[in-house]
Amino acid sequence: MSSIVRSQPAPGSLLRVGSYNIMDGGGDRWAGQMELLASLDLDLLGIQEAKHWERSDHARLHATAERLGMQPLFAPSQSHGCHLVLFYRWPRVNCIKFQPDISGGRFHHTASRAVLTVDELTIRVLHTHLHPFSPAARLTEAGWLTEYASAAGLSLLIGDLNVSGLGDEDPADWNAVPVHLHSRHRKMLDNGSYGDADRDAMHALRRAGFTDPPLHLGLTPPPRTTGHWGPGTEVWDRRSDYVLASPGLTPAIHDHRVVDTPVTQALGDHLPTITTFNLRVPLLRGAV
Repeated sequence: MSSIVRSQPAPGSLLRVGSYNIMDGGGDRWAGQMELLASLDLDLLGIQEAKHWERSDHARLHATAERLGMQPLFAPSQSHGCHLVLFYRWPRVNCIKFQPDISGGRFHHTASRAVLTVDELTIRVLHTHLHPFSPAARLTEAGWLTEYASAAGLSLLIGDLNVSGLGDEDPADWNAVPVHLHSRHRKMLDNGSYGDADRDAMHALRRAGFTDPPLHLGLTPPPRTTGHWGPGTEVWDRRSDYVLASPGLTPAIHDHRVVDTPVTQALGDHLPTITTFNLRVPLLRGAV
């Protein structure tokens, strides 16, 4: 588990925000995933690939909410049944608005928007799973999200963005990544060959104003969130999972960590990513 922590905050001031791609709905790993997530005591949690959670009248969705003691906001995916769920811990966190699809079906999966109140603050939370196969499509999807990086208001962007962060290292040897998967991750050059890892969507989000917490905290290199799963996949330590903050929330960034242990490595092909905010620091309190 990697982390960097600032000075001790006042009791009750922390907001713990997590993102976790649970891989194909969790399957027979779900019970272990729930034990892990319950131990983290998160206030907000974005889960991607909530596959089949709509079956049997959303039974798995409600079982997860009960296990975590949180309220669910379900956003159906356009593709592969890889639904999104944003969980929030009521009554400290309260939802006053929710839109499960901000793009009218234009995302490969979807992007949801919740307007939440936390400790008398109003925070917009975007939750998404960007296109896994196409760098160009990821960049287009990012265009739906950049407006929320405005200095007016407080916004978070949570999810599996399927893109490396700025400054993240490329594989030491691209031959370690199966060649048929290079089109997902690499820039195609004018001559038809591949270059470095594609970061266009992240460039767009960062230049719009979103802050990447581990870089803001000086955590270099940032801890991986995937790459550990096994042969035949993208066995390359990298980041795919993020909690990004708008300028108004940037001063509140307190801690960032990835739960990277033998236990979490066995629970799926992604690792839980957690950013903690200290809501007692001065914030830009713009209107939503």
